[in-house]
Amino acid sequence: MVSMLVDVGALEDFREGSGFRIVSVKGQEVGIVRWKGQVYALRNYCPHQGGPVCRGTLGVRLVGGDGKPGVIEIDPETPIIACAWHRWEFDIRTGTAVWDTRYRVQTYSVVIKNDRVLVEAR
Repeated sequence: MVSMLVDVGALEDFREGSGFRIVSVKGQEVGIVRWKGQVYALRNYCPHQGGPVCRGTLGVRLVGGDGKPGVIEIDPETPIIACAWHRWEFDIRTGTAVWDTRYRVQTYSVVIKNDRVLVEAR
């Protein structure tokens, strides 16, 4: 399968931590987000029921407090998107569901060149 880089906009168009911006890449809706200096791209399609995952809530992962009842801790290193329809959560870096690695959202490689965001389309 031949891949190509698709220019989806200027780096400055993607503000740090402001949420996903939906673009079209070879006919697919792809959400682009800038998080802690990195740019990530996810297909805007939840594996649960096809919902617009990138229209959901962007945040950090919440984890149990080492098995202590009633304790929840923040994992600031793991950016999460919670699907707009049913709140299924995915790691935006890998597309993997946080509760079960069998579920994932398609991710795309991103290249920054001359202050432009390029997404690798397959």
